[in-house]
Order: sequence, then C-alpha cells, then structure tokens
Amino acid sequence: MPAGNAEQATAAPEDAEAARVARERFREGMGHFEARRFREAIHAFQLAAQAVPSADLWFNIARAYEELHDPVSLAEAVEHYRMYLRDRVDPPDREAVEQRIASLEERVEAARQASLSAPSTGTLRVDGTVEGATVTLDERPAGETPVAAPLTVSPGAHALELSREGFLPFRAEVDVQAGSVTAAYARLSPATEYRSVRGRRIWTWVLTGLAAAGLGASLGLGVHARSEAQTDLAEGRRWAAFSDYALGGAITLGVAAFVVGLFEGRSLGTERVTP
Repeated sequence: MPAGNAEQATAAPEDAEAARVARERFREGMGHFEARRFREAIHAFQLAAQAVPSADLWFNIARAYEELHDPVSLAEAVEHYRMYLRDRVDPPDREAVEQRIASLEERVEAARQASLSAPSTGTLRVDGTVEGATVTLDERPAGETPVAAPLTVSPGAHALELSREGFLPFRAEVDVQAGSVTAAYARLSPATEYRSVRGRRIWTWVLTGLAAAGLGASLGLGVHARSEAQTDLAEGRRWAAFSDYALGGAITLGVAAFVVGLFEGRSLGTERVTP
C-alpha cells in the first residue's frame, strides 16, 4: 500500500493554500488507489507533489505505476522509488525498496529483450475454390490462386479480394497476428445473369395481316366502284359502299392488332443465362 499519512505528504508547508491543495489531492489519490484506479491515483498524487513535494508522494506514485505492470510504467516506478530514497531522510525501508528496484529493473530488461526477439510480421496463406482468380491484398496484386508461397505481411487487418471473370468477387478483411499463420479460403460463386422473356406476337401478326387484306380489298373495291359509276351511277355507289365497309374493317383490325401487340409483347418473366 502507498504511504497513508496526509501530514507527511504536506510536511512543513510555507503556503497554507498549497498545503490545503496538497492534502485534498493526496486524499483523492488514496481513494483512487484503493479503488484500483491507478492512473487517476498517479494524476492526483502528481498534483499534490506540484503543490508540496514529498518523499511519501514519490513512493505513492511509484506504487501506482508498479500496479500498471507494463514496461514503461515499471520504469517510471523505478524512477520514483529512487526519488523516494533520495528525498526521504534515513528511510527505514531502504533495503526493501532497493530490492524492489532491482526486481523491477530485471522485469523491465526482460520485457525489453522479449520485444527485441518478438516476431514483427505474420504469414497469410490464400486459397480458393476457383483456380486462376486474381488475388489482391490491400489493393496490391498478390498473385493468382492457388497462391503457392505464403504471404509475409505486417500484423493487423488487411483487405483481401479475389476476382475472376464469370464469378462474383470475393472480399473479406483478414486479421494477421505477428508470428502466426492465418489461412484465408475464398469461395467464389458463379455470376448469375438473367434475360427478359417476352411473349410471342402471334395474334398481332394475324390481325395485322387481316387489316392489310382489308385495306387492299377496300382499294380494289374503290377502283371497281369508280369504273362502274361511269356506266351506272347507282351500281358505282353500291360498290363504293362495299369499299367503305372494307376500309372500316381494315382500320378496326389495325387498331386491334396494335392493342393485342401491347399485351403479347410484354415481358412474361426472366430466365437464367449460364455464363
């Protein structure tokens, strides 16, 4: 536990306000330490030391840093333990603190050596269901499937893409750990295309043909009516009426062909086109 004497943390203050601030920050730091909020405790102790420096505060800061366990924090703990031994007059726990300093220095050095020997890259193996697919890693070409040699990459997330004509592209994010092998297997699915299926215009053409025949008949009857009118006006008018009937029928059939064509030509559905 850190030193818990608030009066020691603010011994012999020349400034009453500074002493008050130091005592408040000291108590705040003790509360954070007991609640295992070690970074907050360090901050509070440091504010107390800015108001009134104290050997006990260096000790408290060292204990809080030690509880964080990472190499940087352990090095800070060593530094503040040394400050404690420097500023405390005849510390009764000198031998114990020096042993703690030696132990922490061994841990800091071990962590440093481990970081030097730790692998800095990872390995990625890529394969897929389709041969000849283009492999792209982080938007850079990385060969074609099957990729014979594993890829050496930096640790972290990487964007992987496989593509080949006639297949849907495969995209994924792979996370590679330092010193480990990560396998990525891409399943490429065939690209599916569809085309519209329209109805056959059978009755459209039948009605169009009948309309054309009716128009031809109307023209023929009109010519015959003109010829008959030259000799018999009543007979010419009778044939002219037949021509009008034929023309009316042709127009009706033409309109019917147009309407039927709209329905017969509409899309009835879609069908799959195999690539």
